Amino acid sequence: MKRRGSRAAIIAVLLLGILIFGVVYFAWSTVTAVFQPVDSGQGRTIPLVIQNGESTSQIADQLQSEGLIRNALAFRLWSRLKGLDTHLQAGAYNLNTSMTIDAIINLLLQAQPDELVVPVPPGLRIEQIAQRVAAVGLTKFSTQDFLKYAEHPNQFPDKSKYPILGCTLDTNTHTQYSMEGLLFPDTYLVPVDGTARDVVNMMLTEFNDKVSQQHLDTFAQQHVPVAPNAPKRNCSSKEYQLYQAVILASLVEREVVFDSDRAGVASVYWNRVYIAGNQTAGFLGSDPSVEYARDTQNPPQNSKYWVDLNDFGKNIAADSVWNTYTHKYWPPTPICSPQLLSLEAAASPPRSDNFYFLGKKDGHIVYAKTYAEFQQDVQNYLKH
Repeated sequence: MKRRGSRAAIIAVLLLGILIFGVVYFAWSTVTAVFQPVDSGQGRTIPLVIQNGESTSQIADQLQSEGLIRNALAFRLWSRLKGLDTHLQAGAYNLNTSMTIDAIINLLLQAQPDELVVPVPPGLRIEQIAQRVAAVGLTKFSTQDFLKYAEHPNQFPDKSKYPILGCTLDTNTHTQYSMEGLLFPDTYLVPVDGTARDVVNMMLTEFNDKVSQQHLDTFAQQHVPVAPNAPKRNCSSKEYQLYQAVILASLVEREVVFDSDRAGVASVYWNRVYIAGNQTAGFLGSDPSVEYARDTQNPPQNSKYWVDLNDFGKNIAADSVWNTYTHKYWPPTPICSPQLLSLEAAASPPRSDNFYFLGKKDGHIVYAKTYAEFQQDVQNYLKH
């Protein structure tokens, strides 16, 4: 009986050992599997874009959704152990589905992305765009070259690819204006060794793409005639009408806080230019245009553009062609880079009887048909 008991104990111990081994083996296999590559062969190259301020948890979810790792939790745990949070560099990294989690983390720890994220918000003038791009740290980017191309389109090597650049040349006075307004605001992925020429090409191409995709040139042809007494430009009438729509869009961009007001403000400016005999006599009276005129004549030393006017618009940079209190109709160029919503509003402004608008203290805009109504709005919304 004792021999049977000891044999049963031995069998029980063996079975327990086999069970423990099986559990450990299964756990080990499961853990190691989640760290293995998604593909065992050559795999597929997939770009991973890391934005400024993203955490490793967000990146882990993105990696799993893109099919680059098997398990987001495993990535979070391993990246925390290796201190990835403190080494993240925004940009685009070319990863492969044949890479292990450890290999991906090691690559990200090097903080050497293939492309850098270059955010260009709407409403900036060329000098501000140059500052934004320079701050990213592109190794071959030259601010001087960027400003040379943007301020002198005739010196841009690829100018022939963009017919609208012809609109920057006044053929009456032979004045060469800048690319202001034509460098489309967006978030760009630029190769680390991208040059000023590369960046300008990317922004002009994006502008062309948006015009084509949204048929902005067609709408401008239908709704934005060449303005009265407009100087001749070195471009077709179709391009010129689109260019004038960009000028209008840039004024809207700097005036408006809420998207719902873009179309209404565009309509007011359109009415002032194209409806003859109105009370405004073709003067747009745009404060942002005067801010642009002031800062163009006397660039701020601290690079703080768009500071509010400290006097009536007609008293500041009065001789500047961008001052729309002292010069009729459209200014010669846009005053900033407008976003797509402003371009859409400007290319097809709604019809209205409004010739005045007023920004209330909360940023929303009210409209008026006459100067008397406008003055009443001032009393109602700004004097109390």
